[in-house]
Amino acid sequence: MGGKLTNNLGLKILSLLFAVLLWLVVVNVDDPVKTETYRGIRVTMLNENAITSMGKVYKIEDDSDLISVTVSAKRSVHKKLSSADFIATADMEKDIQFGNLVAINVSCTNRDVETENIRKSWNNVKVSIEDSATEEFNVVVKQKGTPGSGYMVGEMVPEQRVIAVTGPASIISRIKRIEAEVDVTGRSADDTVICNLTVLNSDGDSLDTTYLEYNGKANGMPVKLTMLKTKEVGLQFEVTGTPADGYSYTGMTFKPDTIEIAGSTANLQGLNTISIPGEAVNINGFTQTQQIEVNLVPYLPENIRVVDEAKDGLAVVTVEIEAHEKRDVTLPVSRIEITGVPRGYSVDFEDLEEITIPVTGLTTALEELNTEDIVVILDVAPASRAGSYTRTLQIDVPGECGLGGDVKVSFELLKGTSGRGNTERPDTGRQEENN
Repeated sequence: MGGKLTNNLGLKILSLLFAVLLWLVVVNVDDPVKTETYRGIRVTMLNENAITSMGKVYKIEDDSDLISVTVSAKRSVHKKLSSADFIATADMEKDIQFGNLVAINVSCTNRDVETENIRKSWNNVKVSIEDSATEEFNVVVKQKGTPGSGYMVGEMVPEQRVIAVTGPASIISRIKRIEAEVDVTGRSADDTVICNLTVLNSDGDSLDTTYLEYNGKANGMPVKLTMLKTKEVGLQFEVTGTPADGYSYTGMTFKPDTIEIAGSTANLQGLNTISIPGEAVNINGFTQTQQIEVNLVPYLPENIRVVDEAKDGLAVVTVEIEAHEKRDVTLPVSRIEITGVPRGYSVDFEDLEEITIPVTGLTTALEELNTEDIVVILDVAPASRAGSYTRTLQIDVPGECGLGGDVKVSFELLKGTSGRGNTERPDTGRQEENN
C-alpha cells in the first residue's frame, strides 16, 4: 500500500502543482484584478481646536479637501465599492507640516481593500491660517417676489437687528452688510420666515461664508412678516388763504384723483376718501394760476400708508386764479341817497346829472351784475352851514363784484329847501364811509 503511494511521487507532485496553477488561472480569468478611481471624497479635518484655541482660523485652499482615490482590487470587490466606502481624514494637530499642509489618511470600510492598494490624488490638504476676528453688523431685510393680489408687505422685522459674525480677519474686514431675504410670493397673511443670511462687500458682491459663524443663528435668521391689505380711495382737498387784491380763486384740479393705500382690514373699513386740509393748499397773495405739490403722507390716517410712495406719495394741485376786469357803471344822480343834511338845509348838485362808478370783478360776475342793486350814499355830515363841499360816496356793489376806486361828488349845501334834503336810507347793513 505504502509503495503504491510513493510510486511515481514526482509525477504526482507535478500533477498537483499543475492543478493548482490551473485553478489560479481560471480564478484570475473569471475575477481579474482591476484599477478603479473613486471621486468626490471629502476629507474630514480632525483636531481643529489645535488652531482655533490659539485665536486663529484656517481656510482650505483650492478645494484640496476634495480628493479621489485609485484602488487596485478584484472585479468582484469593485462591484461592492463606492466613494462612500472610503474615509479620508487630516489631523490638524498631528499631521500638519510646513505650516500649511495637513497629511491625508485614507482607509476603506471594505476589508477586501488593503490600504497599500489605495492611491490618493494628492497627499495633503492645503490650508491658510490667519487671525480670527469678530464684529457686529446690521441685518438688512430684503423682499423677494410679489405678494398675493390686494396685499402688500407691511413690516419685515428680523429677530436680531444686529448679529455678531466670527471668521477669518481677511473676510470680516471686507463685510459691508448682511442681508436676510424674504420670499413674499403669493403671501397674504402674517408669518415668521426663516431666512438664510447673505454677506455682501462694499460693491454689493456676495462673500464666501464657508468659514463664518453667526452668533446663535447657524440655521438662519427668523424674520417676522406683517402683511397689509390694499385699497384704492379718492382724494379731497380744501383751500385756505385769499388771492391778492384784484384776483379771485375760481377752482382747482388735482392729480392723481385716487391713491392706493394699505392697512389692516379694520383700519381700512369705511375709509373711502383721504381729506387734505387747507394748510396744504394756501393761496394767500396769489396773482396767477399755480401748481402746488402736496406730500400726502403726513395727512394719512393713523396706521394707514400709501402702497407706493414714489407713485402715490405726492399730488399736484392746480389752483385757478383769475384777474378781475374793470367796468364803469353810470348811474343818475337821483340814485344817490343823501343823509346827514342839517335841519333847514338842502343839497344841490348843480349841473351834475350822473355819476360813473368803477366796478371790478370776474367776467362772469360783471355780466351777472344788476346795477339796480348798487347802493350809493352821500353823507353830508359834518357840514353844518351853507357852502361848497366834496365828499367820497359810500358805494356798495352787490354779489361778487367790488368797487374799483373812490368816487367823489361835489355839491352845494343851501339854506332852505330849494335843493334835495335828507333821504330815508334803507337798512342795508353796510358800513358808511365819511370824508
